[in-house]
Amino acid sequence: MKRWPGILAALSFLPSAFGQAANGKIDRAAALRELRDFSPSGMSRRLGPDYAAYPRAGQEKFPEVWMVPAQQGPGGRIWQVGGPWTKSAGDYSSTQGQVLFVPDAGAFPVDRVTIIEWAHGCFAEAPLPPWHGGFRPEPASEKWRKAAPGGNVGMPIAMARGMGYWANNGLAVFSSGLVAAAGTVTARGLEPTLQLPAGKIPTAISITNKSEFALITLHDPGKRTGQVAVLSMQTNGKKTGFVHEWQDDHAWSLPSVGLFTDLKLLGFVDLPGIEFPTGVCAVGNDLNHRLNGRDGNAGLLREYDLARQADRDVFAKGPNAGYGSTAGFAVVIGKYENKAAFLDLQPLFERIREMYFTTEENYRKTRNSGTDPRQWPFSFETDPSWRPPVVKVLDVPRPTAVIASLAGGAKARALIASEDGKVGIYTVGGLATKDPASADAVARAGEAQVGRNPVCLAYQKHAWDTFIAACRGDREIVWIRIGESEPRVVRRLRDARLLDPVFVESADTHGIEAPLITVADFKGRKILNYRYGPLVFATQGGARFGMGPDGKAEFECGGVLEFPGSPFCVSATNVN
Repeated sequence: MKRWPGILAALSFLPSAFGQAANGKIDRAAALRELRDFSPSGMSRRLGPDYAAYPRAGQEKFPEVWMVPAQQGPGGRIWQVGGPWTKSAGDYSSTQGQVLFVPDAGAFPVDRVTIIEWAHGCFAEAPLPPWHGGFRPEPASEKWRKAAPGGNVGMPIAMARGMGYWANNGLAVFSSGLVAAAGTVTARGLEPTLQLPAGKIPTAISITNKSEFALITLHDPGKRTGQVAVLSMQTNGKKTGFVHEWQDDHAWSLPSVGLFTDLKLLGFVDLPGIEFPTGVCAVGNDLNHRLNGRDGNAGLLREYDLARQADRDVFAKGPNAGYGSTAGFAVVIGKYENKAAFLDLQPLFERIREMYFTTEENYRKTRNSGTDPRQWPFSFETDPSWRPPVVKVLDVPRPTAVIASLAGGAKARALIASEDGKVGIYTVGGLATKDPASADAVARAGEAQVGRNPVCLAYQKHAWDTFIAACRGDREIVWIRIGESEPRVVRRLRDARLLDPVFVESADTHGIEAPLITVADFKGRKILNYRYGPLVFATQGGARFGMGPDGKAEFECGGVLEFPGSPFCVSATNVN
């Protein structure tokens, strides 16, 4: 394994070095240099202090989590749990997605990776190169290069998928201003791209629950302000042949399974008090409502034709009235300014419902869609009424990561992590419901203490009240439960092979129960899988497997996949 040059190990990550002048004010020139530095050391500085940056009394001894041995099936395919291999594939399940990394010279900075796979009675718990469809580089990379200015996509900054539903495609944003879609082996969509206006510097991205809108944080050097770009995504099952999607040539920002066919920039929201935004999380208020078919069982979007008033009524006030979000919010953090801004997304969700699910007159307006600002979906300049307003800006010391509840309602919360390891829990009031949003309702209600520099916050799948933090400063992964009372830490993962955790994601599954996370190890130049709960072959006999050599351990390492560079983001989804 290649090792980082010694200079990186000695880098200082003191707060004063992160775009801060000696008097505590923002050093604009330094901040801009940092946001434009895509070298390994520059990207590491973005991520903040690592384990070596903090003084310690002595050398700490880390446990070594047991790694399940690999076995090999026909064709050389790897698996670890279950078996023996059977000729019948059974209820096939796999999870694939993209890994973003700071590349070595000559390497492209995005790969497509298989996170887990279950087939032929065998479960592959290790991250692996896909056996079909492309691996290194990401198969969409050629299309991205053709769309990028001068053929250079630049450095990937971040990638996101809708986290409240099946999201086949994600969007990656690059330093060149390119926004590009990527999917899986069976769900690539049309891999649309969009170029942000020249000069704007993207810093983060988030996508709402059911792939309706993407929010990208930016610095605008000309205006000397921070902004949020709002994108609408189109899906069209007629063009892609995807049976799970809307069969409509004009389906923009409808709740969907995220197989994108086009992207449109609606406009920008200025961020008062934040010139250099560093993170964002955008959510709706619908998580648990399934799509009901005409027969009352679980259905497919292709069953419905919104040209029919009866079908529009199904989504406005009928069995699928709860399928899409009616409200939502976004939280933007500014590490340079020590601020967090709360945006009300209800105007966006309300407008989509109004245009697609109500009258014939409104529906007909969606039939003239396209790239012109006056075509549907209308730009904010054409129709300012659906531009999301900023409801409140709060002081937050050195915010490093942000996440928010997907389900909405009175229990919805926002979580904002600070560099010192405190994770603040915030009430959001009407931002998460159809009630009016109130600045007074947005307030810090509690906090949990995790490891230092929690640079990433993630969802634990199927647990509305539990979140996961990747704590770079203490080389640990920490689970936080907010519950009904005081937030508390419920689990900590430390492993000797985990050198520099900077990102964590909980894996999608189908047909199995497999509580599993993927961690990006920046200086370790690898990603790792860890299982933290029993594996159950739910739809194929119900076999159950614990963790560790005796099945009784708290964690199990599923495997390691190395990269020609330093990974810092993972975005994956279930393969249909």
